[in-house]
Amino acid sequence: MCFRTQRETRCNLQPSTGESMTESNFSVRRAHARRLVAESLKAHRARAGLTLRDLAKELNFSHGYIARVETSAQMPSESLAQTLDGYFKTNGLFAGLLVLTSHDGTPDYISAALQKERTAVRIQVLVSNVLPGLLQTPDYSRALFTSAAPKSQPEQFDEAVNFRQQRVQTVLKRDKPALYWAILDEAALARPLGGKSVMRKALKHMRAMTERQNIVVQVIPFAAGGHSMLSGSFTALTAPNGSCAAYLESFGSGETVEDPERVTELLQRLDHAKSCALPESESLKVIEKYEKEYTE
Repeated sequence: MCFRTQRETRCNLQPSTGESMTESNFSVRRAHARRLVAESLKAHRARAGLTLRDLAKELNFSHGYIARVETSAQMPSESLAQTLDGYFKTNGLFAGLLVLTSHDGTPDYISAALQKERTAVRIQVLVSNVLPGLLQTPDYSRALFTSAAPKSQPEQFDEAVNFRQQRVQTVLKRDKPALYWAILDEAALARPLGGKSVMRKALKHMRAMTERQNIVVQVIPFAAGGHSMLSGSFTALTAPNGSCAAYLESFGSGETVEDPERVTELLQRLDHAKSCALPESESLKVIEKYEKEYTE
């Protein structure tokens, strides 16, 4: 279709790759949070009189995994962080530290993908249960981060929310912005994250963003049934030289994929999911319908 070609030709750019002051601050915070997680885990385990193997058995996680977290070699998944908080009754300590290891509320294993995002000329995103990250309002992002760490204070996510908005400016609103093509499951529209007012404003904002030449949003309707990427999220990042990397995330874990063969396989699955989506014009009507429902 002609509009796709027109939008893609607007994305031939090579932005600066220098790390911003905000990113530098987050790098320091991630390193500090890693140490805090390791030290906190070791202290609570010792206080409980448990060995690493004892704790692993109690929590039903592998001994090696617990050991890597306790030595700062790996951050815990969201699932492990919440399990630790529940077991040690730490009132959201580990879940909160997990959020602090990130730029925008996602664990630090996504940092490589975020670096690639800054220089990408084309970004394709498929999400199942939440609105696309760079099309979210600050209030929606805050509600999303809070739902991931319900014991934490909302103010804890201020910097994470602000950084996500900075990413929007860097990636989507620069002089020659990246093409951002988002495919979302209708489930993301039907889930009232943050309440009706937050959702109404979030959907209105997302529709407004599609007025930009570099942003496309399509919805996979419930009527489409299943598709090849029904759970989690997927992001494909195309660099100025044409190379492509992929990022997969699901249930508190993620992976950046750069192997050409695997990336090609994932892109084929993305194409299949796209084939289940409504055309852009119909998708926007569906989004508007949900927006009006949240007004009532």
